[in-house]
This record gives sequence, C-alpha cells and structure tokens, in this order.
Amino acid sequence: MISRYGVSLWRGCYLRSGRLAEGGKVAEKSFLILVLVGVVEVLVGFFSMSIALIADGVYSFADAVVSAIVWVGLRLSRKAPDGKFHFGYYRVETFSSMLAALFMIGLGAVVLYESYLGFFVQRQIVNAELAMTVALVAAAIALLMLVMKSRAAKKYSSLALKTDAFNSVKDVFTSLAAFLGIVFYRFLGIPFADSVAGVIIALFVFTVAYSITKEASLVLMDACQCEDIIVDIETIAESVKHVREVHDVRMRQLGPYLMGDMHIVVDPDMTVKEADRIAREIEERVKHEFDEVAEIKVRVEPPQASVRETE
Repeated sequence: MISRYGVSLWRGCYLRSGRLAEGGKVAEKSFLILVLVGVVEVLVGFFSMSIALIADGVYSFADAVVSAIVWVGLRLSRKAPDGKFHFGYYRVETFSSMLAALFMIGLGAVVLYESYLGFFVQRQIVNAELAMTVALVAAAIALLMLVMKSRAAKKYSSLALKTDAFNSVKDVFTSLAAFLGIVFYRFLGIPFADSVAGVIIALFVFTVAYSITKEASLVLMDACQCEDIIVDIETIAESVKHVREVHDVRMRQLGPYLMGDMHIVVDPDMTVKEADRIAREIEERVKHEFDEVAEIKVRVEPPQASVRETE
C-alpha cells in the first residue's frame, strides 16, 4: 500500500515530470549522435592505425552507453510511487549516474592498457590528415553537445544530464588530445605521441568518473549542498504572520528535486486549524519560490517545546 505522503509527493512532482521527459529526449539524441561519431572514429582509427583515434572512438561508444543509462534512468524517475517505493523512483536517476561512472572506469582501464602496449609495439599512422580531420570534427560535435546538455541539465535540474554534460567536457579534450597526438606524430616525428594521447584520454576518463561518483554518492547519502536555499526558506517562513521562530530546516536530494522538513514556533493558544493554515501557507510559498523543492513538511510547536528541545 502506498503511503499518503508518497502519493502527495508524487502529485506535487507530477506536473514537473515533463521536465524529466524533455531531459530524456536530450539523452536519447546524445546516444544516437555518439554512436555515429564512435563508428566513424573507430573505422578511421583502424584504417589509419591511430591508437588515440581508436581510443577516442571506443570511448564515444562508452559515452553512448552512459547517455542510454541516463535516458533509462530519467524514464524510470517518472514512475509513480508504489507499494515498494513509497516516495517514487526519483533516485533511480542518481543510481543511473553511479552505474555510468563505473562503466566509464572500466572503459578507461581498457584505453589505458591499449595505450601502454603502444609504447612497446610501434605502429605507423597512415592517412594522418584524414585521422586529424575526424578528430577535429569529433571535438566540434562534442562541444555542441556540451552546450546542449549543460543547458538542459540546468533547465531540468537533472543530475544525470549533468553527468552526461561532464562526459561531453571530456569528449572535447580527448578528441583534441587525439588530434594533437596525430599532429605530433605526423609533423614532428614523435613516435610515441599517439600512445601518449591515449594515456591522456584514459586519465581524463578517470577524473570525470571520480567526480561523478563523488557527487552521486553524496546525494545517495542524503547530503545536500543547498545552504542558500535553506537560508531563503527560513526567511520565507519567518515572514509569515504569527511565526515566532524557525529552526531545524533540513533538506535532502531526491533525484532532480529537493525534499525536507522544518520546525516553526507559534502562539501556544493558537487553534489547530490556524496552525495548520500557517504550515500550509509556508509549504505553498516555498514550493512556489523554488521549483526544485518537491515537498517540505512543517512541524508546528509551542514556545515551551522549542525551549525543552534546545536544553
């Protein structure tokens, strides 16, 4: 049986679920584009014998899988609460970010190993000009996708899309690294430049995976870096008539949204109906001011209760 609070939370977020749907469309487009870029890079990489270009192409496939995971996560996040998940599926999005990061670590290890082997088995790059062109085009596409995903992540308040945007940052630098590796090999005659570029790509991969894992882990552990919002919520509550004191404001991340609770002190002679009206007014004002706040519960206390709890 679904808890009343779970139903209330889902109803409060239902109108916002369109944002998750739009975010899913962005991830879906990203998946298709990355698959196409990966195919071209890998084919040209094998044809030109460039380790760096092959590595960048393989990781384009990895990023495509990341986008697919994000897309699936955003779709599942829209499901209503049920008998098992009383507060809905919003954290599936955060969990999908963790899976994406783990997948990136595995692919990064493969790229690093293949680049390492390149130091011992030298390969001659052929058709270097074609390989450089493909790497530059891949960098330009990654830059455009970075802008698209960053705007979507900000617009829809999506951690998973933010994760995908981080991947696009990495894509820009790794494609440029592949380009420079081929340039140094072709025009400066540096034999291991291509392998060095592959190592650089792997390091970028590990750095981004670490950042994603750290942020998603904090969210799963109910950490909330939202001090500014908490201060604003306190100010809103204090501005409501008959509220004497506000304390213990707590927030936590719930997928793309925030949820929390707070305590307010009112006149002890106030009726239950009046106290309930004040609590509802605060909740409505907070949710109206912050689209990312899905639910906030207000506990009403008399002055004596507040004093006892602080002693």
